[in-house]
Amino acid sequence: MNQKLVRIMSIDGIEQPGILSTPKDGTDKIIIHVHGLNGNFYENRFLDTLAKTYTEKGYAFLTFNNRGSDFIKELLKEDDYTIIGGSLERFKDCILDIEGVINWVKKEGYQEIILEGHSYGCNKVLYYYHNKKDDSIKKMILLAPCDIPSETKKFLNSEEYEKAKEESTRLVNEGKENELIDFSVMANGKIAAGTFYYDFLPNGENDFIRYAEGANSKSEILNDIDIPVFVLFGDIDECVLTQPIEVVKKYLENNISKCYLQIIEGANHSYKGKYQELENILKNII
Repeated sequence: MNQKLVRIMSIDGIEQPGILSTPKDGTDKIIIHVHGLNGNFYENRFLDTLAKTYTEKGYAFLTFNNRGSDFIKELLKEDDYTIIGGSLERFKDCILDIEGVINWVKKEGYQEIILEGHSYGCNKVLYYYHNKKDDSIKKMILLAPCDIPSETKKFLNSEEYEKAKEESTRLVNEGKENELIDFSVMANGKIAAGTFYYDFLPNGENDFIRYAEGANSKSEILNDIDIPVFVLFGDIDECVLTQPIEVVKKYLENNISKCYLQIIEGANHSYKGKYQELENILKNII
């Protein structure tokens, strides 16, 4: 396996650094990995497993920082800087990030693309494909897809949730979307009012995975996905399992027409201690 640092521009000019891993014999097939909320291209240790597994199977593997990387951070934008990060990003802008990366890999000669997301990244790759329907994207891999509003309610107590809901609504109505409010699971307990209002409350742009509505409820966006989707999460995943595991499984299978779902026993949201099991399953998927 060969690896190199790459710098890729989003459609609106934000620099997205990443690592490109390639098999020694070269390939025109690539898996693009989109990290989760406040994540980055290097922190999760299972990324090493993914790079090894995919390159051994003849795929290149690209993992990169999108505008939601880390919490609040300075990002290069053309010849200047911009401040974003997970506490300030807007979910809908994931299209600008992912499209920039896909344009880059096509220029590099890659013809067959698999989009992969982890956690919040699952919502992003699904949303991107629903909006773009790029024929070069042949499959998707969803590592631990989450019901974001339900997860938010799970990790905030009722007082914190209602306060954030009230403050974010007021500030958005006042045109102060970038003003920070308290949010205990983010950087220093802060998140932009607009980010919370549009992306963490029910009926936001990313609210299309709805385990809380039950196994038989329908998602327009999930039903629109017409390529094979491989879903993988652990049976003790603290973020995915806001509902009983059977509800989550049946919901995904009922909404994604070509859904291939596997559960890793004893795996949490970051697959800690289960990297070998993850590798074995992904080898069969590829």
